[in-house]
Amino acid sequence: MDTAFVQTIKEAALAIGIILALALVGAITLLIIAARQIVNVDVPEDADFFETLQAVPITVPLALDLLDLAFDFFAAPIAWIILELLGLQSLQLVTVFEGLIPGTQLIPTLTIAWLIARGMKKKQRPSQLRDSLAQYQLEERRARYGRLKSGADLAEQYRRKALPLPGQKSEVVEGEYYEEDLDELPPEYYEGEEW
Repeated sequence: MDTAFVQTIKEAALAIGIILALALVGAITLLIIAARQIVNVDVPEDADFFETLQAVPITVPLALDLLDLAFDFFAAPIAWIILELLGLQSLQLVTVFEGLIPGTQLIPTLTIAWLIARGMKKKQRPSQLRDSLAQYQLEERRARYGRLKSGADLAEQYRRKALPLPGQKSEVVEGEYYEEDLDELPPEYYEGEEW
């Protein structure tokens, strides 16, 4: 092989590595700035993709595009988690879909979408697809977080249970069943002779 060709390949690889490292540093910096800016932004719970882009600052799409440039398709799960933490769930599907398409890393698609969203009217246009997508996202969010209980609820649940006082022996013996429990089937691990 020609040494000049090998040297050119090495220089190109070094340049690409530097660009990717700078993109990663830029993405982290912009994400820190975006996290501070997003605290003051009020995004409605049922906002769709374009409504959310109209509400967020430019640092969010720029950071996600730089992250996509730095990590290629590996940025998709990272972007999903970041958007979840920022409370921008309506951007997740489009961001991950864009991150998984090969060849779109050099195109700042979210930044372009942000510019298009800023050019759109803020008034929500009635659309069956838009309404069904917003309804689906709202139901998914409620289903995901509705199952979780807050710590205060769990603490109250444990407080209501009768616990023996310190120094008092509990009357319940491990594995003991009362007559009212005989209507129930024994647990699978029970190996007693009679039930």
